[in-house]
Amino acid sequence: MSKGFGSGSSKKKRNVKQLYLDRQFAEGKKYYLDKNYSKAELIFLNLKDSGYENPNLFLFLANIFLSYGSEEKALIFLKRSLEINPKNSNISFNIGTIYFKRSEYEISISYYLQGIKYDPNNAFAYSNLAGCYEEILDYQNAVKYYKKAFFLNKKLPQIKEKLIQLQPKICDWSFYNYFEIWRDDFINNSQFEGEPLSLIQLKDDPYKELQLSRKFFYSNFQSNKKIELINQNKKIKIGYISADFRNHPVSLLLARVIELHDKSKFEIYAYSLGKEEDEMTIRLKKAFDKFICIGDLLDHEAINIIKKDNINIAIDLMGYTKNARPNLFAKRIAPKQISFLGYPGTTGGDSMDYLIADKYVIPKGLSKFYSENILYMQNTFLPFDNTTKIEDKEISRKDYGLPEDKFILAAFHRIEKISPKVLDLWSKVLSKLDKAVLWIQEPLPFAKENLFYELNKRGICKDKIYFAKKTNHLSDHLQRHKLADVFIDTFYYSSHSTGIFALWSGLPVVTIKGLNFASRVLPSLLENLSMTELIANNYKEYVLIIIKLYEHRKNLKDLKDKLEIQKEKNKIYNSELFVKELEKLYFSIKD
Repeated sequence: MSKGFGSGSSKKKRNVKQLYLDRQFAEGKKYYLDKNYSKAELIFLNLKDSGYENPNLFLFLANIFLSYGSEEKALIFLKRSLEINPKNSNISFNIGTIYFKRSEYEISISYYLQGIKYDPNNAFAYSNLAGCYEEILDYQNAVKYYKKAFFLNKKLPQIKEKLIQLQPKICDWSFYNYFEIWRDDFINNSQFEGEPLSLIQLKDDPYKELQLSRKFFYSNFQSNKKIELINQNKKIKIGYISADFRNHPVSLLLARVIELHDKSKFEIYAYSLGKEEDEMTIRLKKAFDKFICIGDLLDHEAINIIKKDNINIAIDLMGYTKNARPNLFAKRIAPKQISFLGYPGTTGGDSMDYLIADKYVIPKGLSKFYSENILYMQNTFLPFDNTTKIEDKEISRKDYGLPEDKFILAAFHRIEKISPKVLDLWSKVLSKLDKAVLWIQEPLPFAKENLFYELNKRGICKDKIYFAKKTNHLSDHLQRHKLADVFIDTFYYSSHSTGIFALWSGLPVVTIKGLNFASRVLPSLLENLSMTELIANNYKEYVLIIIKLYEHRKNLKDLKDKLEIQKEKNKIYNSELFVKELEKLYFSIKD
């Protein structure tokens, strides 16, 4: 009898305790929902210490610590919750997100994959998983999972943009026919998609480029155009802003300009948005009067630092390229702001007062498609370092695994600049010219497989393709240009630094001139070199020019001889003259 009474009493006490704890949990939840996190935290921690069993308790605690910015404590409770609920995909996804923010991408991937096992139709999870692979440069898996996300939810933000950006990096053109349709949708309907740079090469349409850039700018940035800054300095202070003060095309072209600036009239500042440093960074640090790293700072912190320096003219070397910070310029960091060199098009907003160009890349009649006022350089807008060395040693085609008896078409472009239409024309040339072979930069293995697949569809065998491996030094890369016969350009995003380096190396370049800025940079150089016979106006002319050079080797030799002569006297290679002209532009707008 007493045993039964005691058992019932214990059970009753447990029920009373459980009821009390449930009420405490309900009270904590109420505070939580009211965003009174401090009181909710106190109640939930007491419940945890009391051994209270409720699977949501740890989730509430995790979210509270996330609201405090304490990811480490949040992870403890999320992992505890996952132990209790291993099939709860949302917990796995939340953990994955935290590790993504901490740049621990491999761990993040493992948690996303775990969650997807139990929630295989979650488009957001696939998109986030793809983002992890993108960060570790595994573009094959990035594209794979962005595609899965797209098929599950075609309206998911940024998926189309990501596919436009990343598919070309692996020569996956399965969605290419949709890109122009998506661009029009970005312009007319979508609110946050459509990063302009990825779509420049689609078609030489400066009107649509302006529309897209304008939409992108005003959808993402708040302009302080009305703020008027007046900085009275004895010398003109120029601030160059970039994440690419390293061995990067922009710095390879710009370094000599910085070194040659007239320090009696100008103070030259660098505001670095990047972390990577190398020998080029060291060279630039010596050339700038002041080199400031602001990449880890919030926008307002970076803006305050720049404003304290009283810059007269701020130069954006990035536009909408990777790691750019357009919002710094939208908030207005200098009285005059200029877009220069790093972005071949209009920014579309009102934060950039000027864009530096030349009469070839932006003829007067096309200036209406640019939101900026155009500052015209006399010859070319593209700077060049005339101290750039080309390795001087004997080399042969055999050294690079190239055939001795073939007509070599070099195309050392980033793989993503090779579009289906570009490959169509290259394949046409290779089909018509028995002894012609293509020599391109070696892409990632999966991209190489896709490229061979696309070439095979166009009737081109593997033995027509040769790959150039990455060199350790620019001088070595430039020297091997001499082994090729002709350099063939991409469109409608032509060679810029790649093109001028090819010409400097003595290799003629065949290009197509379109209407947009990006397609007219190489034609601008050829115009200055009086080599307009290498500029095609359409696809047919492009193929014919290459064929004529193949058939008339004497003409090709004459062009190469002419390039050697032009190296010594042409103004496009004259760094000193370029800087003087550039400084005249700066003087013209300083007031």
